[in-house]
Amino acid sequence: MADDIPLQPDDRFLIERMLAGDSAALDRLMSRYDKLVRFAIFRISRERCGKDPQWLDSIASEAWAGFVQSMQRTHSEWPASVGSYLVRIARNRCISAIRGESRRPVEYDIEETSAADQIQVPVEDPADVVARLEETEALRGCIESLSPDEQRICKHIPAIMDRRWRDVAAAENTPESTIRSRWQRIIGRLSACMRQKTGGNFAPKASRGDS
Repeated sequence: MADDIPLQPDDRFLIERMLAGDSAALDRLMSRYDKLVRFAIFRISRERCGKDPQWLDSIASEAWAGFVQSMQRTHSEWPASVGSYLVRIARNRCISAIRGESRRPVEYDIEETSAADQIQVPVEDPADVVARLEETEALRGCIESLSPDEQRICKHIPAIMDRRWRDVAAAENTPESTIRSRWQRIIGRLSACMRQKTGGNFAPKASRGDS
């Protein structure tokens, strides 16, 4: 079944395939999110990871097992953000293990405030970091779907945000008016792609009144 998985499948498609028994779909989800899961675990249990090299692998494996079990139980209920949901599972699994409650079933939708006085959780919530990383990854995928010429213009996004149209035009050896026109089309395509991937838009727009 793995042969008919699209090149860039969305999370819903992969979860449905995973629930149907397609191990390749789970592999694709893990390829997409395992680094985020491990990042969340490391942020919460940095010292434990340093003392026990196997700790991170163990908790990450348990987090993925918990995710699969959760999806099998709910089946038709989908998390708004798979990445954030996985991070919440990883955090709960990590907190439970540190508190010596590894044998007790973990509820993945609970608040972790009860453990806050026992475990030092970073001020910056890993789920917030994950949300930003997910958006960045989605935008990268959207840019890769553009034509080579459009991708080349996207390399100048910092300059475009600074309204340095002349610099971009000079670098591309293309009239400034053409760069501006292409950028507007790029914005439209990226916004449509981001809506499809995340439900949000690609917000940056160059200001008018620029040089």
